[in-house]
Amino acid sequence: MKTGIVLLICLLSFGAIGQRNSRDISSVDLIYGFRTLNRPMFGSQVEKRYSTFSDFQWLAPLQYVGAGLTVLGDSIDTGGKYFIGNAQICVYLPQRISINDSTTAKSGGFNFGLTFLGLDAFPRAKNFDLVFNFGFDAGRILLTNPGMKQRNLYFAPKLSIQPKVKMGPVALSLVAEYGYDLTKDKWRKTWFGPGHQNNVAAYSNKIGGLSGFSWFVTLGYVLK
Repeated sequence: MKTGIVLLICLLSFGAIGQRNSRDISSVDLIYGFRTLNRPMFGSQVEKRYSTFSDFQWLAPLQYVGAGLTVLGDSIDTGGKYFIGNAQICVYLPQRISINDSTTAKSGGFNFGLTFLGLDAFPRAKNFDLVFNFGFDAGRILLTNPGMKQRNLYFAPKLSIQPKVKMGPVALSLVAEYGYDLTKDKWRKTWFGPGHQNNVAAYSNKIGGLSGFSWFVTLGYVLK
């Protein structure tokens, strides 16, 4: 989390530079969204499960809220525009998840996302951007109940598309992303979790286990 805050401060510094000549829409944003996994984490038959691409559920985990920063600037090579950066720090909303028929836990965690050097398809438009971007997500999923506190880390390079509209001092955007998890992490107890815990190691993901799509909306204040 501290690393994410440092990177966000760095992007704010880049934004101060990039705004001198940019006509693109830079903003500080509030975020609401959800992540869907490629495949079920604890099976497709449990009652409360993570949303997947083939079994999408609006109210299922992993929903998240957070804050972000979009910074854009001028291209040195062509005089057009390029996308300097987009950073988000989000927390997953605490929601109940079923591990099996007899065990449930509260799912939470956090995500830090960063994209950079993307392309704006409409560089001359003052009030509309369509940005294609590349970056990564890094974070963890946390499961807690009275007898368990375990986490699963992930790192996922991602591709994204972001249409964004400026309406006076306000900017509104919709972002769609796909990330591929490169880790092969296991569910492990946290440092300060109970000593004896329910074991969910059998559900540890293989490479790509936390891959999936993310969709989120942003409502932001436009940086001048």
